[in-house]
Amino acid sequence: MLSTESPARSVKSVAARVAGSIKLQEVCAFRLQSELVHFMSLSAALARAEVLPGHIFDDLNTRAHRLKDTAAMFERADLAAAAGALEQASLAAATTHARNTDTGVWTALAALVSMLTVIEANSPAIPSLVAACGA
Repeated sequence: MLSTESPARSVKSVAARVAGSIKLQEVCAFRLQSELVHFMSLSAALARAEVLPGHIFDDLNTRAHRLKDTAAMFERADLAAAAGALEQASLAAATTHARNTDTGVWTALAALVSMLTVIEANSPAIPSLVAACGA
């Protein structure tokens, strides 16, 4: 079927889709940077916890679940798998009333934070939060 769209209109349509795609990538990069900050904060809270950290495990579980869904939507199977591993580990730790030294949670959390750090470092869309803060 032949297109009835003029060449100029076709170019504008493609340009609009590319601009929308770039905007979506920027939003995704910002979201991942935000998640990195939250996971780092939760890891610090977990390290300091003196009583059973069930509420921290719950927060980790919720954030990991959301990130897993977002990563799947953006076709980042590696990130979805890492978030899913933390989701499962934090759920298991909360269910068993584990202490803040639960190795499953720490292993999954370290892997996810490492992956988010690499993604942030390789993302040209938005300057690094560390650089933006002057550190």
